[in-house]
Amino acid sequence: MQTIPEKQHPILFQDHINQQGVVVVEVGSMPTKDRPFQSDNLVIGMCTAGTAAFMYDLQPRQFAPQDIGVTLPNHIFTYSTVSPDYRATLIIISPSMYKSIIHRESFIDYQKYHHRPALTLTDEQFIKVKDIIRVLRYISESAHPRRKEALGNLLDILFYALTRYRGEEKAEKVANTRGEQLFRIFYDLLLQNYNKQHTAIWYAEQLNLTAKYFSVTIQRATGKTPSEWISEMLVEQSKRLLSNRRDMTVQQVAYELGFKENATFCYFFKQQTGMRPSEFRKSNKIIS
Repeated sequence: MQTIPEKQHPILFQDHINQQGVVVVEVGSMPTKDRPFQSDNLVIGMCTAGTAAFMYDLQPRQFAPQDIGVTLPNHIFTYSTVSPDYRATLIIISPSMYKSIIHRESFIDYQKYHHRPALTLTDEQFIKVKDIIRVLRYISESAHPRRKEALGNLLDILFYALTRYRGEEKAEKVANTRGEQLFRIFYDLLLQNYNKQHTAIWYAEQLNLTAKYFSVTIQRATGKTPSEWISEMLVEQSKRLLSNRRDMTVQQVAYELGFKENATFCYFFKQQTGMRPSEFRKSNKIIS
C-alpha cells in the first residue's frame, strides 16, 4: 500500500470516502499537526511501525506498533508528534456506511469505544487482524455488485474479533467506576452541545445531578472540573474553526460556538490561550 503524504491525507478527501463507503489505506502521517481535527467518519487505525503521540478527547494518548483503535465520528484529535518511521493502516468508513453498521450485532457495544478506543494486540491477534484488513482492502477496491454487502460482512468479522480481544485484556485495564461512567456520558453530551451550552450547571441538570456532586465526581475521575472540560472543548473548537474556516470572520466563529457577543469570545479566548483570536489565526496556516 502506498504511503500518502500529509497534504494528501486520505481522511481529508470526504467526497471520495462518501462515494466508496469504505477506504483502506496506509499512511505515514497525521491529517494535521498541532491543530484540533474532527472527522464525520468512523476510523479504525492500526499502527504497524513507529509511534505517534497526540491528544484524543483532550487527553494524551500514545500509538505504538500493534495498537489498534476505533475512533467514532466527531471525537477530537490534536496531533503533536510522529516518529520518522511511523506507519499505520486506516479503515475509513463513511457516515452513511457507519449508519448501516451501527445496529449490527457485531457493533452492538460500540459505545465502549467512546472511553476505551484502543487496545494493544498480541502477536497472534495482530497477524489475524492484518489478514482481515488485507481482504477488506481488496474488496473495498473492487467493483463487485455485492461489494457493500461483502464489506459489511468483513467489518462484522473484524468487530467480532476486536470485541473478543478487548474482553481478553486484564481486568485492571478496564476500570469502570461511577466517575468514569459519568464522565463518558458528560463528554458525549458536551460533544453535542458545546456550541449551545457553556455552563456546568446545565449539564448537571441534564444528568439529574446536583451541581456540587457533578463537579466533585468529574474532578475526582479526571482531575478537571466540568467547567474546565467545557472551556477546553471551546478552545479546541475555536482553534479548529479559526485555522480551517478562513471564510468565517472571528465574529462568525464566536456565534458558531454559542457566544452572544464577539467581545466575550475574544476575552475568553485570550484568557485561555494568551492571544487574541485574530493573532492565533495569523499564526496558523490553513490546512490543505
